[in-house]
Amino acid sequence: MTPAPPTDPTDAADLIAAFDAVVRANASLVGQLSARAGVHENALRALVLVSDTGYSTPTEVAGYLGLTSGAVTNMIDRMTAADLLERAPNPNDRRGSLLRLLPEGERVVREHRERYALVLAEVDRTHAGGLLAVLTDLATGLYGSAGEAMR
Repeated sequence: MTPAPPTDPTDAADLIAAFDAVVRANASLVGQLSARAGVHENALRALVLVSDTGYSTPTEVAGYLGLTSGAVTNMIDRMTAADLLERAPNPNDRRGSLLRLLPEGERVVREHRERYALVLAEVDRTHAGGLLAVLTDLATGLYGSAGEAMR
């Protein structure tokens, strides 16, 4: 079910502008953090995905990032050479591999998360502890809207 839009068009425009500002600010932070880590922004996103899942396949990374398998293979080669992650044999697919973080990759993801944790904790304190519920509802609404957009 799609949430009802705000009844006041000014409120809707303000909400969209605020959300767009969050998206731009996040892109800026990801850009800075990836540059600091010496990786492309998509590589940083891939490292976070592998951290979240414990391991991922190159196909999962490609799907998550919306990249071709060739682009992901090149990115993985660079991250492997930089000792950020390793390829391990996939026990469920003898032709495939699983990606796992190495200590340097774990450090990059940890610094990424620490930066976000500081910002989110401060905003949550400023707004009386309701941020988790707001972000959860926002994610649920966006996933629901994405599902409806596919139809």
